[in-house]
Amino acid sequence: MKSSTMKTERVPSAITAASRNGTPAAPRRARAGSEYGPLVHDLQRRAETQMRTRRKDRKSTATLLGSEADSQRLLHELQVHQVELELQNEELRKTRDEMEAGRDKYSDLYDFAPIGYLTLDRDGTISEVNLAGATLLRVARAALAKRRFGVFVSPADRVAFADFLRRVFKSKAREECDVRMLLNAGEAVDVRIRAIVSTAGQVCQLAVSDITAHKQAEDKVRVSEIRYRRLFEAAHDGVLILDPATRKITDANPFMTKLLGYSHAQFVGKELFEIGLLKDEAASQEMFRKLKRTRELRYEDLPLESQCGRHQEVEVVANLYSEDGHAVIQCNIRDITERKQAEVLAVANRKLAAEFVQRRAAATSFKQSEQHQRQLGEQSRQLARELLRTQEEERKRISRELHDVIAQTLTGINIRLAALKKEASLSPGNLDRNIARTQRLVAKSVDIVHQFARELRPAVLDDLGLVPALHAFMESFTTRTGISTSLKAAAKVEQLDPTRRTVLFRVAQEALTNVARHAQASRVEVSLRKWPGSYCIRIADDGKSFDVDRTLNGKGRNRLGLVGMRERLEMVGGCFDVESAPGKGTTIVAHIPRGKVARGGTGGIR
Repeated sequence: MKSSTMKTERVPSAITAASRNGTPAAPRRARAGSEYGPLVHDLQRRAETQMRTRRKDRKSTATLLGSEADSQRLLHELQVHQVELELQNEELRKTRDEMEAGRDKYSDLYDFAPIGYLTLDRDGTISEVNLAGATLLRVARAALAKRRFGVFVSPADRVAFADFLRRVFKSKAREECDVRMLLNAGEAVDVRIRAIVSTAGQVCQLAVSDITAHKQAEDKVRVSEIRYRRLFEAAHDGVLILDPATRKITDANPFMTKLLGYSHAQFVGKELFEIGLLKDEAASQEMFRKLKRTRELRYEDLPLESQCGRHQEVEVVANLYSEDGHAVIQCNIRDITERKQAEVLAVANRKLAAEFVQRRAAATSFKQSEQHQRQLGEQSRQLARELLRTQEEERKRISRELHDVIAQTLTGINIRLAALKKEASLSPGNLDRNIARTQRLVAKSVDIVHQFARELRPAVLDDLGLVPALHAFMESFTTRTGISTSLKAAAKVEQLDPTRRTVLFRVAQEALTNVARHAQASRVEVSLRKWPGSYCIRIADDGKSFDVDRTLNGKGRNRLGLVGMRERLEMVGGCFDVESAPGKGTTIVAHIPRGKVARGGTGGIR
């Protein structure tokens, strides 16, 4: 009775209410799926048998006890069992649905997995395969059933695969191997197989993934590593590999052992300063700090001493890069001792060549200077001869003038005086007239002497200045030659010292003399102007032109006037220019500085 009371607590409220009203609840037939039907029917059959038994027992009990209460209690207990069966049936149905959903998910995962899944018997026959596996083998999924997996394995790997399959079934642990498979049209792929035996131990599941690209990448990496190692070993530059964390050398190529004389073992574990590449530990730390910041460093002309004491200069290029996820520093070290020596030799050769060129140029210049000096000497001698000839001719002219004019005048005065002496005794009345005539002869002689003096050195230049002297000379020039002249002059030109005023006067005098002799001009214009730092005199005529270069550089008396003007100007630091063109006449321009005349100047030039 106790158990019946406890079970009654689990009955739903509707059933309990029906039993209380005395109306037994109608039993509901359990609904079961296809998979759990037999179990449910068995439970239902047992429940009906138990109900019939209970009815018989109830009749017996009613007969024996004759109590209605006991019958009701037995009926209620049967109804409770029926409800429990229905609840169990509902739980079984939910479990079935969950299992079906899980099976569907498993099927989807199995069929649409990115790698191939196959189930093999002990002899290697394929019993199941997913879509990825069929795609990998290039065979339709239905055609793979009952085929041996080994036929797809390359002949070179079939023995290894058979051993692998036996090992899997024997160890019943997860195993792995790589094989090459030959597919349709001779296509070959590399695969990685992971296998494990089922719980029953009769089949094994294979997970097959295509690693062809991975293998190709590995091959490329391996080839690259081989090439790098060959370059590393055969390089004609020293190469050091360092760990950035410890600053220690982890590898060194053979050239480094040749360069410094250390063995490979002596390099490994050392820092750069310990092999003499950097001066001390502080410099090594500073290099690593810079390298971490810039990823690349270059050092030139680093001194390095080998183990045997040989001194050399090296160039170092350090790079920080990542290798398999780890930071690595590579230092390339190049011996530039011979290059430096070649550079020094090249510099020395260039210096020698430059010096040779300079000396040759100096020798050429010296020869040219000698030739120029000889030419100048010849020109000076020629000029001296011309000047002497000119002076001699001028002396002849002055002598002739003195003889023909002044001497005759003085002779006439002497004759007149003798006649006066006689006439004084014979005819005193004509004495005054003869004395007057004699005085005129004396005055004429004085004028001639003054004219000679003015031609040699005009007194007005010293007494009144440059402008009055030029004005007087140009008036006399017009009177003698009939050539019209004009003068424009700045008053400040009189501030020049006597030496430079004399030079300007002589330039104008010589220019006008050349005009009278050669130009056949009708007008001459002379101007004196003040320029920044100098005074300029300009003499322009409207006469016929001449070849300036030919006249200045040629020989003959016609060039002496121009040469004399240039020489006078150069003696006081001045300059001289001549322009002459047909139809435009000739223009002479001379500049003379306003500053002090250098020592050794013209002094009293005339």
